[in-house]
Amino acid sequence: MTTETPTSAPVRRERRPRLSLFCFRAVAVVTALFAIGQPIFIGSYFAGTFEALGLHSAGAAALQGLALLLPIAAGAVVAVRGRWWFLVWSLVLFLLIHVQAILGYTRVLQLHVPLGVLTVAVAVAVAIASLRLGAGSPREVRR
Repeated sequence: MTTETPTSAPVRRERRPRLSLFCFRAVAVVTALFAIGQPIFIGSYFAGTFEALGLHSAGAAALQGLALLLPIAAGAVVAVRGRWWFLVWSLVLFLLIHVQAILGYTRVLQLHVPLGVLTVAVAVAVAIASLRLGAGSPREVRR
């Protein structure tokens, strides 16, 4: 006795960002950690550890490099139907980090310091948002 199963259309799996989201999360967390380190380094400099100014400068260079990678990783997430606002906030963070570095190197500290606070806040917010459970769910397709 054989039982026949009705033919059904192939099950189409929901496409979700997995590898791209993992890469975005990694870059976002490392960016946030470097951003958090910047005020620590400059605080050490002000406390008398003058070598910390070199660490602050090296941290700025590393942040600029990470700021180049973050929108690329966010673009990969968006390409596989991930959250579009990852790309928007990554671009905002990219601009903040580069403006922040320019202001620091030109010693415009009255803008460098408040923008630094904003940069740390945005970097931490992007990292936390990337780690939330809903970050990997695909965005809805409008018809």
